[in-house]
Amino acid sequence: MISIVIRNKNEARALENILSIITNVYAGDYDEIIIVDNNSTDDSVQIASRYKCRVVTIQDFSYGRATNVGIEAAVSKYVLLLSSHAIPIGKSFFKNTFNALESNENVAGIRYINSIENYKRAVENNFKIVEPLKYGLMTGCALVSREAWMQFKFDEELLFSEDKEWSERVVNNGFQLLDLNETFFYFIKRTEKSNVLRYKNETISEYLLHKKKFPGVITIILSFIKKVIITNTKRYWRLVIYDFLILKAKFEIRKKLKKKASN
Repeated sequence: MISIVIRNKNEARALENILSIITNVYAGDYDEIIIVDNNSTDDSVQIASRYKCRVVTIQDFSYGRATNVGIEAAVSKYVLLLSSHAIPIGKSFFKNTFNALESNENVAGIRYINSIENYKRAVENNFKIVEPLKYGLMTGCALVSREAWMQFKFDEELLFSEDKEWSERVVNNGFQLLDLNETFFYFIKRTEKSNVLRYKNETISEYLLHKKKFPGVITIILSFIKKVIITNTKRYWRLVIYDFLILKAKFEIRKKLKKKASN
């Protein structure tokens, strides 16, 4: 069967959403739910207890460390990794996951399709991931074989993209990764501050993993000037033109509704 591992920090509302759906729609499809909690100060732990989840606390958070802690605690052969903002969709989600595992040997993990680009790529590659560093697992919603994980743990030092780095490592060592035509909803509303932090961590990890050279100071400044003066100005005028079109449409709507009312 499958253990479900959910990463969480102060996401009580999102956690309530995901647990209410999983326990209602997928009861009987999994063995356990483990919450890897990063010292939440809201009601997250109480909510987890109410849904009979096992709570494992992590002190020094990184995505890789939280994933390793969760899989280490799991009892099942396979582990479904989720963030507290990801909800599996469809009553056959777990059934089709098992079917994919049974029909393919040596599978280290499954990525669930969540975009048309992902789906087109999966079809072209017969639903096998062939560029793992670029298109590997997304541990916001992904299945991992505990047997493969026992040999290859997630990198706990990477700030981001630990799932892509792990994907490349297991594929280079003879395992397969699959795309599966099941999906999930990912819902999150980030603040500007958290978006900037995510951008920073994601960019650092991308340049380290892909061994790329980061732009110099002059290039960074020129890029900023271009964005502020040219790109943002174009975006502003597109919005102004769109608002004028909406204004025109409202007058046309008013005219037609007035004409209908007078008939």
